[in-house]
Amino acid sequence: MVGVGNNILEKIKSYTPEGYCNDDIIVTSAKGSYYIDINNKKYLDFTSGIFTNTFGHCYPPLINAEIKQIKKCDNIHGRRSIVEGEFYSKLSNFMPLSDYKFIPYNDGGYAIDRGLTDIINYYDKKRIPIGAFRGGFHGKTMATKLTINETAKATFFDNFQIEYPNCYHCPYKKQYPQCKMCCIKETCNKLQEKKAKAIIFEPIQGAGVIIPPQGFWQKIFEYCQKNKIIMFADEVLTGGGRIGSFLASYGHYGITPDIISLTKGLANGRPLSVLCEREYITDNPYAKRPMERSSTFASHPTNLAVASKCLELIEKENILTHVQNMGNILTEELQIISRKYNDICTSRSIGLMGAIEFVKTQTTKEPDYHLCNMVFNQARKLGLEVILSGNILRIAPPLNISKKDLIKGIKILDKSIKESLS
Repeated sequence: MVGVGNNILEKIKSYTPEGYCNDDIIVTSAKGSYYIDINNKKYLDFTSGIFTNTFGHCYPPLINAEIKQIKKCDNIHGRRSIVEGEFYSKLSNFMPLSDYKFIPYNDGGYAIDRGLTDIINYYDKKRIPIGAFRGGFHGKTMATKLTINETAKATFFDNFQIEYPNCYHCPYKKQYPQCKMCCIKETCNKLQEKKAKAIIFEPIQGAGVIIPPQGFWQKIFEYCQKNKIIMFADEVLTGGGRIGSFLASYGHYGITPDIISLTKGLANGRPLSVLCEREYITDNPYAKRPMERSSTFASHPTNLAVASKCLELIEKENILTHVQNMGNILTEELQIISRKYNDICTSRSIGLMGAIEFVKTQTTKEPDYHLCNMVFNQARKLGLEVILSGNILRIAPPLNISKKDLIKGIKILDKSIKESLS
C-alpha cells in the first residue's frame, strides 16, 4: 500500500484548484475517535472533523437514524416534514427563552449572512453600524468576511471592529485582574462612539480558543439591553455541548442573545445550520416575503433526523456532564504541559475545546509558527491529528471520547513537543 496515497493525492490535485486543500492524508475509514488512512495508518482524531462530529465517526445510533429516515424520503424542498417538527421541539428544550424562531440552512457562514440580513431588515433596510470583534471568524461569504475586515466597507451596513478581551495578549497592555476588566468600559465606549445597532460575537473566540473572563459578556449584555443593541451570538463552534453546556452564551455566561447561530455539532458532520432569532426580529415585512428565507437543501429530512437523534443522545447519555468531567482532565493535562514548557507555550481550555499557543519567549510573546508546525507534524507521525492555526494547536476531540483516549492523545502531544525541541 505504500505510495498508493501519493498516487491518489496526485489524482485529486489534478481535478481541484491549488489551495483547495493542503492535507496529504487520504482517509479510507473512520470509527469513534479514530480514522485510518490509505496506507492503513491509524490516527486519534482530536479535530472532530473541525468541531463537527459530536459523537465521533460513524456512531451507530446516528447511522441507524440516517438509514431509517432516508428510506422514508430524501430532499423535499419547499415542504415541511414530521422530522423537522420533532427536531425543533427537541431544540427548543435547549434554548434559554421560549420565543426563539428557528430558520434552517446548511452552512454556518450562510446562516450568519442571513442573520445579518435580518438585522438590516429589522432596521427597515437602513444603513446601520454593526460591530464585530477583532480576531473573530464568522464564515467565508462576502458579508461574514466584511464583519472582520477593517479596510473594506460593507455594502449594506457600516462595519467596525472592537478589541476582543484576550488576557494573554491584552490589547490594552494590562494584566488581569489588576486591570479591573477595563475591556468592558472600552467595548461600551466603542459601541457608543459608533452608535452601534448590533454586534456579532463569538462567546469564546474559536480561532485561538480565547476565553473572556467571567463578567465581561454579562456587562456587555446589560449595556446592549439598555441601549437596544441587537446581540448576535455566533455559536457555530461552541453550540451543541462543546464546552459542557449546550450554549456558551447562556450556559457559561448567563446571557440571552437576540440571535444565535448553530451548526457544527448539530448533526454530527451532516450539513445543517439553524439560525435562532427572537420573534421580534423575525416579525417584520421584509422577512415575511415569500421565499425570503428558503434554501435549496435546508430542512433536509435525513440531516434533521440525525440532528434530532444527537439532541436525544446528549440528554440520554449525559454528554454535557461527560464533557465537563473530561474537560477538567483536559485542562489539568494541558496545564501540566504548559508548566513543563513554560518558556515557549501557554495553554487554555474549556470543556473539550482547548489550545496550546507557542511563543518564542514569554517576555515578548512573539508567535513561534515554526515550532508549532513542527509539533503538529510530529504529532501526526505519532498518530494524533490536531488543528493547526498559525502558532496555535487547537484540540477538539469528540464529546463522547473515553478518558483513556483523551489521556493517550495528550501524552502524544507532550511527546511531540519534547521531540520537536530536541
